[in-house]
Amino acid sequence: MDNARSKTVSSLKQADAGRRSFMWKVGAGMSAVLAAAVPAVSKPVISNDKKLKGNVDRLSRQLAVLENEKSIRKLHQRFEYLIDKGVYSEVIGLFSDDAEVIYNGGVFRGKSGVKRLFCGHFSTGMTGKRIDSAPGFHLNSDQQQDALEISPDMKSAKAGFTYSIQAGTPINSDSTLVKMARIQGEGIMKWWEGGVYELSYLKNTKDGSWKIKRLEYRTLARADYKPGRAYAKSISVPLFSNVYPDDPTGPDRLV
Repeated sequence: MDNARSKTVSSLKQADAGRRSFMWKVGAGMSAVLAAAVPAVSKPVISNDKKLKGNVDRLSRQLAVLENEKSIRKLHQRFEYLIDKGVYSEVIGLFSDDAEVIYNGGVFRGKSGVKRLFCGHFSTGMTGKRIDSAPGFHLNSDQQQDALEISPDMKSAKAGFTYSIQAGTPINSDSTLVKMARIQGEGIMKWWEGGVYELSYLKNTKDGSWKIKRLEYRTLARADYKPGRAYAKSISVPLFSNVYPDDPTGPDRLV
C-alpha cells in the first residue's frame, strides 16, 4: 500500500514537472516571437515618418517656388505697365543697384545708367508702348514661349519674356518743320520692334523682394509700321556709336 502511494506521488511530481517545462518552453517561444515582432512593427512607423516628412518638404518647396514665380511675374508686369504708360522714372526702382541693361548695341550700368536709358533715351523717343506685331512679322511659336527658372537656392532667377513695342528716336534735324513737330510732341522717327526680354533677377534676402539684375533686349525684328496700317517693311536702326558722356543719353560702353 505504501509502495503504491509512493508511485502515485512520484507520477504526480513528474506530471507537474512536465507541465512546468511545457509552460516554460511556450513562454520562451512567445517571448522570441514578440521580440521578433516588435522591430517589424516599429520599422514601418519610422519609415512612414520619413516618407511623410519628405512629402511635406517637397510640397513646401514647390509652394515656395510657385510663390517666387508669382512675385517675379508680377514684377515683370509692373515693368511692362510702367514702360507702356511712359512712367519711366518709376522703372528705375525695379532694378538692383548694380544692374545692367543691354539695348541696341550699348550697355547701361548701375542705377545711373539705367536711368539714362529709360528717362533719357526712351523718354525722348517714346519707346516702350505696347503694340501688336507688324503685319508679316509675327514671332514663331518657339519664340513666343515665355520661360522662368528659379535657382535651387531660390535667391536668383532667369527668365525670357516676349515683347512687341513701339520704339523711336528724335529726328536729328534743325528744320523749322521738325522744330514745330517737337513742340507738338512729335518729330520722332517711330518703328515697331519685337523680340525677347532676357532677364536675370536677384532676391533681397531681408524682405524677400525681387529686383532685375540684368535685362537684355534681344531684338528679333524691326519694321516701319504704325498701328492700324495693313502693311510694314523691314528696317535697320543704327546701333549706339558713342558712349556717355559724349552721348548724353548713351551707354556706358558699346557691345
